[in-house]
Amino acid sequence: MKKIIYYFLLILSPVIAFSSCNDEMKSTLDTTGDVNIHSFTINGVEGTINAENSTISVVLPAGSNLRNLSPAIVVAEGATVTPNNGEAVNFADNNGNLLTVTYTVANKDLYQKYNVKVDVARAKITKFKIGSVEADIDDITKKIVLYLPVGTDVKALYPVLEYTSGATLTPASGTAVDFTNPVNFSLNYLGSTFTYEVTVKLGEKPKPILVIYDGETVSPTWGSLASTLNNGYVNPKTDGINTTPTCISILRKKEASDDGGRPWSGGALWNENKVNIDPAVYSKFTLMVLKNTAGDVQLEIQSNGEQNKDWLKASYSASALGQWQELTFTIPAGRTAIINNILVAPHVIDATNDPNFATQMMYWDQLKAHPKQ
Repeated sequence: MKKIIYYFLLILSPVIAFSSCNDEMKSTLDTTGDVNIHSFTINGVEGTINAENSTISVVLPAGSNLRNLSPAIVVAEGATVTPNNGEAVNFADNNGNLLTVTYTVANKDLYQKYNVKVDVARAKITKFKIGSVEADIDDITKKIVLYLPVGTDVKALYPVLEYTSGATLTPASGTAVDFTNPVNFSLNYLGSTFTYEVTVKLGEKPKPILVIYDGETVSPTWGSLASTLNNGYVNPKTDGINTTPTCISILRKKEASDDGGRPWSGGALWNENKVNIDPAVYSKFTLMVLKNTAGDVQLEIQSNGEQNKDWLKASYSASALGQWQELTFTIPAGRTAIINNILVAPHVIDATNDPNFATQMMYWDQLKAHPKQ
């Protein structure tokens, strides 16, 4: 987009034909006014002015607040700028989303608009390798972990890094580093420092937690076992430990007309939604449960063809009824058979013969398999 300087429109008498006085109007306009922004500074940081595109960018130190900022603006003598020099302006909304603010400079019969963006310095390490092994980088915690074979001498390793262009890295990429203890790698960029803690561990990299169902990113369909089951149900309580928007709901009935009150009543992941979990790698499951009755919740695990069954139980506590509770189910230590089917019974007690049980909705969410430590 090329620089555009606008003429002010003159209000002419309607009896004068515009075509006949166009040249005269131009001759009476004063186009000698300087409508450039010569300097744009926030908190001592001078912005970069692109005169060709009429844009200005300012990069403040990391962590700076982008709201209620008062830029110092230099324009030519006789020119005016809107918003005014020193006027407080928000360059981000309440959610932290960046905003583009338009500044207008007027002088004599000309004006020019500038689009201004303000951001904070951002730099990160995008890749960390030693030899052919690539590390895991957590940009939130600023931690980097890399696993090397047992017996590796960690006192003089040569990591190779990729990072934000223009930043200065310490220690430098490709230099020898002693990783006997965690080492800090720092990026200096536009006056801000971004530090990552790097740890080298010897041994096999552990398996990650396996998300089997979370209702959003991993959401297989649960089959119904003699009860009214709703996949993708709206989470009825998002102000506790489970804030995700969707879950699974099941109607547990007092009556046995559809066997909904029986202990095995619940939902299942099997057939096209079966899993493949090796007990040699994974030792336990966790599951979020919400209900209004205390008692055991059951996971039944099976191999293909409903073989090799084990029944895992965990207690939903009476101390937090109506709240999401995360329950842990331990896989038997001696199990070797692969787990393909998972059945959930959110209230394993026989509701039909329980005089204290009333028909109610129950919910579960966030089913995960955890690797052995």
